[in-house]
Amino acid sequence: MPVWLVAEHGVVALVAPGESPTGYVDIFRVPTRQARVTSAAQRITVTVGGQSYPVLARPRGPVIGSALGVAGSTAHLAGVEIVYGAATAARAGNLAADASAFAQQGGPAFLAAARRSGARVRRAGYGVVLGLGLAIGLLLVVVVTMIVVASLP
Repeated sequence: MPVWLVAEHGVVALVAPGESPTGYVDIFRVPTRQARVTSAAQRITVTVGGQSYPVLARPRGPVIGSALGVAGSTAHLAGVEIVYGAATAARAGNLAADASAFAQQGGPAFLAAARRSGARVRRAGYGVVLGLGLAIGLLLVVVVTMIVVASLP
């Protein structure tokens, strides 16, 4: 079901299509000081009263990314490097589609409006997420290398 986040006049709201004169119903509508807004990659999460409401710009993106990851890993283990490379390229395309959907559907505009309205906003963009993934990957390589070297006779 499509939902929309709105930040204006000191209020943050999550609205969805429904039975009302406007055609939309409020899932919540609170003063901005009662909402915490966090965003990572294509997701915006608004937390109100301890309840989190995640909204994805492209809900099928994580599912497609996971499926491509499994396909790529399976191909790599099977030694089919061309399929592994294609799956990796497709994952990059999927990530780009997620980023594009976030921008086209007003993710940055909502975050800016929420900040202007006084909400606490925290954003970790794709650069941070990719950098964190790279750092964890490098750490894993170092640890595995150390274990292999230590186990050599």
